[in-house]
Amino acid sequence: GGAGGDGGLGFTSPLLDCDPLVPEFCGFPFPSNVYTVQDASTETGRRVRFGEEMLRGNDSTPWDYSDGFSAGSPIMTFLSGATGVEFGGPEDIEQSVSAASPTIVLDAETGDLVPHFAEIDAAARNAGERAVMIRPATRLRDDARYIVAFRNLSDEDSALIGASPEFAALRDGTDSADESIEARREVYEDIFSKLQDKGWERDSIQIAWDFNTASSANNTRWLEHMRDTAFELIEADGGFKYTLTIEESSEDDGAIDPTNIAYRIFGTFRVPLFMTTPDPGSLLILDDDEMPIVNEDMPWADIPFEVLIPQSAKENPAPIIEYGHGLFGEKEQIQSSHFRSFMNEYNYIFVGTDLQGMSDPDVEAVTDALGTGKFSAVQTMWDRLHQGFLNHVVLLRLMKEKFAADATYGQYVKGDEAYYHGISQGGIMGSVILALSDDIERGALGVMGMPYSLLVFRSVDFDPFLTLIRLYYPDRRTNQLLLGMGQMPWDRVEAMGYAHRVTKNPLSGVNAKEVLMRAAIGDWQVTTLGAHILARTMEAPLLDSGLQDAGIRYDIWGLDKVESTSSGSFYVELDFAHPGEPLCNLPPDGICEDPHEYPRRREASRKQLDEFLQVGTGTNHCLVDDADAEPAIADGVCSFPSLSGCTDETEETVEAICSGE
Repeated sequence: GGAGGDGGLGFTSPLLDCDPLVPEFCGFPFPSNVYTVQDASTETGRRVRFGEEMLRGNDSTPWDYSDGFSAGSPIMTFLSGATGVEFGGPEDIEQSVSAASPTIVLDAETGDLVPHFAEIDAAARNAGERAVMIRPATRLRDDARYIVAFRNLSDEDSALIGASPEFAALRDGTDSADESIEARREVYEDIFSKLQDKGWERDSIQIAWDFNTASSANNTRWLEHMRDTAFELIEADGGFKYTLTIEESSEDDGAIDPTNIAYRIFGTFRVPLFMTTPDPGSLLILDDDEMPIVNEDMPWADIPFEVLIPQSAKENPAPIIEYGHGLFGEKEQIQSSHFRSFMNEYNYIFVGTDLQGMSDPDVEAVTDALGTGKFSAVQTMWDRLHQGFLNHVVLLRLMKEKFAADATYGQYVKGDEAYYHGISQGGIMGSVILALSDDIERGALGVMGMPYSLLVFRSVDFDPFLTLIRLYYPDRRTNQLLLGMGQMPWDRVEAMGYAHRVTKNPLSGVNAKEVLMRAAIGDWQVTTLGAHILARTMEAPLLDSGLQDAGIRYDIWGLDKVESTSSGSFYVELDFAHPGEPLCNLPPDGICEDPHEYPRRREASRKQLDEFLQVGTGTNHCLVDDADAEPAIADGVCSFPSLSGCTDETEETVEAICSGE
């Protein structure tokens, strides 16, 4: 197994396929250092290696390049009969750092306790498939060793759950016929010693283990390399190149919105291609040093894009907003009516391109991949997202430097001012673009969160994909394990790998950003629990939207509440009179109406967005005398009960969802 890493003190663990500490299920506990080997070529000195039985027929390639585990990984095990009644859950994160906590996540180097919440997999109605899971409340450190333990968990009869014989041998110092147990004596003496320093008595522990997170470079080096290589190649090729294919004026018959939009423009722009093909289903091409390289046979790809120029830009050149579309969406989402009116009212040019990997053309490729029966086949999604993000970064630079000088349209473009605005998937993924691009000053992330392995089980959007996965992996523990494993390649192409480099400690050559984050309580598609993790990771305060004082929302652990901000990032929530969110890992499907799209359509939100982008301030604009068609219930209280969709006949309740009734 791999050597220590930070806090590891050189301890090693044996490389295992299945860990006998959890004899009932191969792959638990996860993540664990027993799934790593020593490798001096990586930054952590480790490399992840999953065995054949644990892989369950999957190709190991998506994980072969990892030098540790995700800093946002679900931490999972199986304790037969555990009910989770001892867990405080997401509303009591404080419990996890208290002396009485039944769970602990310990930074082995610093000695800090990691705040988190623990839960039992509510999707598993069969008790024999219920994973026990821990979710860190903020992003873990890169290249760091963590120790995890559980104690004092009981079954339905209130009897303490016993440790497995193999773990008991480690804990109690008794003999074991298992060679892997004997090989772990030294590392476990260190684990128990560090736990005892935190007041955890050895004989109370039901299971414990350690794991190392991946290095920062493990997550970002591919995209950083692709970005730098692409700009060098573009410069050597004579600069940015684009072709306009459709040019529509507000004076043309059938123009999209003559009142608000002066010009709708479609075109393509040239980007170096790092994929086997430019089409869905393709894979990254890597060299012998495990770095992406340009396709020798097809070094350039023509990427479609769309630009909307508002009527207001005819009077004053407009700043650029690059838009990030929703789940498996497309660039044409910038044509939404509320965006068109926002562009003209506040004078912004919107530009969009599909996020390759998770755009509309990729749906079939991803579903076909899952239909093979191999979860690892979704590697095409993770790989192609690298090209998708590269395209966004290149497009933004092109808009500022080349399109702003266009003979026809450049006069309307304020080329020295650009922002990012992403919604849903675009909000989740926006952190990657903000961390990679030095062409943006501020960004807005709507109904967003991280990490994906947390979001998906709490989203109605995941149901069709989970249905496909379960055709081949019916055990709920395997569902959780695969998505937990999937978080590792996801870190290279989602917020978990980049959010901590957006507002502070930016990547080399990139400016730190200010970020507006906004969420809807009761969102069916993106849980606010993920939004809280993102906000805490960016160290953003909670902008007071009146909900806590009005008794609508509990205080959010780890977020300082502020009345307003004069600069910097902030997080804000809007309420739509839902009865609450399930505290289990299931979506609020059927609870009233889905408020997912509501926040960005509120006039208060539009004012807030414009003010933030222009001057960086955060202000609560929810006022009863607002021009909004759905005014707030009181001055400063961002609650819009008329949009709830709740009725007396609402069949599902939060409690019923979590209990399976």
